[in-house]
Amino acid sequence: MKDISLVKLASIPAVGIIAQWIAIRIKLPSILLLLLSGFLIGPVFNLLQPDELLGNMLFPFISLSVAIILFEGGLSLRISDLKQTGKAVTTLIFLGGLISWVLISIFAHFFLKLDLRLSVLLGSILIVSGPTVVTPLLRQIKLKHSLASILRWEGIIIDPVGAALAVLVFEVIMAHTAADAIGTGFIVLISTLLSGFIIGLIGALLLIIIFKKNLLPDYLQEAFTFIMVLSTYAIADIIQSESGLLVVTIMGIVLANQKIVTIRHIVSFKENITVLLISSLFVVLGARVELTDLLQSLSISTVFFLISLIVFVRPVSVFLSTINSSLTFLEKGFIASIYPRGIVAAAVASLFSIRLSEAGVPNADLLNPITFFTIILTVSFYGLLGRPLVRFLRLQRQQQGIIFVGAHHWSRLFAKSLDIANVPILMIDTNLENIISAKEMGLDTKHGSVLSRKIMDELEMSSYGKILSLTSSDETNLLASIEYSQIFSKFNVIRLYPKDRKKDLFIKSEQGLFLLGKGMSSTYIQSLITAGASFKPSTLTEEFNYSDFLEEYPKAYVLCMINSKGRLKFFYEGHSYKPVPGCIIIALRK
Repeated sequence: MKDISLVKLASIPAVGIIAQWIAIRIKLPSILLLLLSGFLIGPVFNLLQPDELLGNMLFPFISLSVAIILFEGGLSLRISDLKQTGKAVTTLIFLGGLISWVLISIFAHFFLKLDLRLSVLLGSILIVSGPTVVTPLLRQIKLKHSLASILRWEGIIIDPVGAALAVLVFEVIMAHTAADAIGTGFIVLISTLLSGFIIGLIGALLLIIIFKKNLLPDYLQEAFTFIMVLSTYAIADIIQSESGLLVVTIMGIVLANQKIVTIRHIVSFKENITVLLISSLFVVLGARVELTDLLQSLSISTVFFLISLIVFVRPVSVFLSTINSSLTFLEKGFIASIYPRGIVAAAVASLFSIRLSEAGVPNADLLNPITFFTIILTVSFYGLLGRPLVRFLRLQRQQQGIIFVGAHHWSRLFAKSLDIANVPILMIDTNLENIISAKEMGLDTKHGSVLSRKIMDELEMSSYGKILSLTSSDETNLLASIEYSQIFSKFNVIRLYPKDRKKDLFIKSEQGLFLLGKGMSSTYIQSLITAGASFKPSTLTEEFNYSDFLEEYPKAYVLCMINSKGRLKFFYEGHSYKPVPGCIIIALRK
């Protein structure tokens, strides 16, 4: 029995990672595949029973996992983004959240015939969204900066707010008298806010001081941060249930926006753990759903309730809460059309479903399947609607900019030669000296790994639509191409030809294109620069066309061209571009 339990436990993250990989391959929201996988190995085939396997440790595991995920979400938030969008974010979270709570509660009572107390609790649970569903969606649809910032802030901050509201409603439900309910509600609210902000700030400041004074060696800093997140969450939860979510979110925001110490290694560590936790959590939560509860809750009334969340509740809450904001009608319309539910809704619903069932509240067992249906529908609908809606409303970011992976010597020279194209250029490198040199040349830079989830999330709020992987590492170039081809498409992801092509023959062509072709390695290009070559623009005319250029400079390597419309096109292996008079070509030549 012990061996079987061990296999079951090990299978949870394995199934989750496989589901995520399949989702990437077939271009579906990963959460759908994760929940479906959990549902299949759980209630359908009865291969996994999380409650039996984990016992009393199930909900502590879920809670601590959510804490880490929200902390990582907080690390992605930049207060500077609120200068233009702060008012919209605030009203969406608080006024919009209140409107959504009221409307969802009314519809739950009307359509689902739930007890009024249970309807109000369900309303508080379903106002949350979360980074596990919002961030991948933003990465997929390539939304312009301001709207992406609003949705990111709302999606992350609403989680602890909604969870705290759900706790408040739960405590009121369990109160015996009206006086007890009012007193309990007040205590819950105050204790959540105080413990959340105070413990969150103390935790963040403690980490900053420890890192600043080098009280820990580098290799222990990630682990210590991990322990601090779990500890502060647990301490806050002792003071007030679910207040730990606010604590870890505050910690993440404070650490992300301070300028005293670097936290890049912390972010990278958290990203890796978060991927594993999200995969495992959704599989577990999918496996916990009872098939009988799903069948019992599935009806025409349930369908109408779910539809009302999308076509009425979200639009009404957005338009009413942003009346006095600077958002345009189309921007409000798009925000009203995006609001998937995620891990916090599932976790809170699972927790309170059990507690209320034990307390004898009728139909409490329906919280879990209804939330499950809501997650499935909203993730599916918004995931499929997002990209075409952005295009239809013309709210996509301007994608003329270019990301250079690698800010070494010849890459900087190449980037600088593109000034003539008048497009934004961003150079990313893990080498600080390269970044400093690029800044001195007037180039925009970002210090970090292009494979970092934090970097990728920040790029979603930018105007870059092409990426050139020009590092001397074939592995980095390949991985960047694989990762960013999901964001920019294969025609906008270009890398240097690898030294050993056999190592990545299994990678399909959709994972990026090769700059020029075989032999154009970083070392070879640098050798040409050392020998006196440089990146030079040439304007083609009727008197000096492309054939004339090639005849005059037979050893030139033409890297890109700017056509008469100002469009920049790179020459990749197998391209069919034919520069005509009026084009500007940039070539590496003497």
